[in-house]
Amino acid sequence: MNTAPTAATLIEQGLLHHRQGQIALAMDRYTEVLRRDPGNADALYYIAVVACAEGQFKEGIDLARRSLTFRGRQARAHNLIGQALYRLGQVKDALASFDDALECDVNFADAYGNRANMLSELGRAPEALSSFDRAVALNPGSAMDWHNRGATLQGIGRLDEAIDSYDRAIAIDPEFIPSHSNRASALNSRGRFDEALEGYGRAIELAPDMAHAHLGRAQVLQNLDRLDEALASADRALELAPDFADAHRGRAFVLQAMGRHDEAKTSLEKSAATAGPPPQRPDP
Repeated sequence: MNTAPTAATLIEQGLLHHRQGQIALAMDRYTEVLRRDPGNADALYYIAVVACAEGQFKEGIDLARRSLTFRGRQARAHNLIGQALYRLGQVKDALASFDDALECDVNFADAYGNRANMLSELGRAPEALSSFDRAVALNPGSAMDWHNRGATLQGIGRLDEAIDSYDRAIAIDPEFIPSHSNRASALNSRGRFDEALEGYGRAIELAPDMAHAHLGRAQVLQNLDRLDEALASADRALELAPDFADAHRGRAFVLQAMGRHDEAKTSLEKSAATAGPPPQRPDP
């Protein structure tokens, strides 16, 4: 009597191992399914997920597209392809893939969120916000979508709405560090300096090595005329990220406010010579 597990059972076992972080065992199950049935769309998709998680984005795209040849309407496969294309810097193609995902499933919250990120990156803020609104309506527990919605609102100067979105993200995940930092930046822009200082303090508490937060704290402290503390915070940002151009510039502004103009000039020159800020934006 043949007691070999079915393809469905092997996929189920693979997913269990996958969720537990046992990737080699998961891959054993997925590849066994493909050995028996090279056109199994589920196995191809889950192997594509593993490839993308390991940074093999082109391989992941190829596998996901093979999966689509055997089962055409898969929102998840189009969504995965979009994420991989984004990682490869192909933003417009990624957007098209997220659109394809939503043609397959009009209620796919992840695809709305990812689509919104692409639209925001392309400077299409009104469309991005519409997509974010749909994403959070379908999945109100997504701290990432609330955060990215806030970042888009902040980018077009709608600061109070941005703060509200960051508040929603933090309520869902109190340790969602980017929202604490971005919220503090928006509060600073609104002139709510004490709240901004508290927000940056929380971000630094959660991520002591976050150069952006130390620079933001320096800017708030300068606004509060606490210049010695501001300079110390700017220096800390540069200890963490020596090529952080904005931190050199921020340090120069503090030094100018202190009347230390020669040192300020040196910091501005360093700002012009450095590469820019470390990455901060959450991935899609």
